[in-house]
Amino acid sequence: MDANQDQGAKELFQGRAQLYKLMFSHLSSTSLKCAIELGIADIIHSHGRAITLSELVSALDIQPTKTTSLFRLMRLLVHSGCFNKTKVNGQEEVYGLTAASTLLIKDKPYSMSPTVSAFVDPLFVAPFQSLSSWFKGTEHVVGNCSWNQVLGIYESKPWNKPAVQ
Repeated sequence: MDANQDQGAKELFQGRAQLYKLMFSHLSSTSLKCAIELGIADIIHSHGRAITLSELVSALDIQPTKTTSLFRLMRLLVHSGCFNKTKVNGQEEVYGLTAASTLLIKDKPYSMSPTVSAFVDPLFVAPFQSLSSWFKGTEHVVGNCSWNQVLGIYESKPWNKPAVQ
């Protein structure tokens, strides 16, 4: 393989990695939705300190057989920066709040849980599933809602129109 082919293979590999990242990016938002619905930030906050996985399983009152799945969820949420994970006494791992997860505590006046929940709600996400059909069609409505409303575009305002027409 010459240098040009090697460079091309490297670029294709990077392109593939980028596509996988885009394909799986929805996992971050769906995991965030799950964390809000389970009240994980609230549980850690009310616990008063970082919490072990077994304490979290107990507080969530879920079946112990789902501990591994909860571990995977928390690993993804830690990776996305929503929670942090540290070791206590060099052995036991505990999960704590970050600035992002602090904003998910539901009883705080600055809570963003309602906003995040709205943005990951199926009613908000559904129009995006038919975006390509909307672009190819002549209608101004996707499903039961105006695509312009979803995007927040109001055509009557000139500052919302694209520069090139």
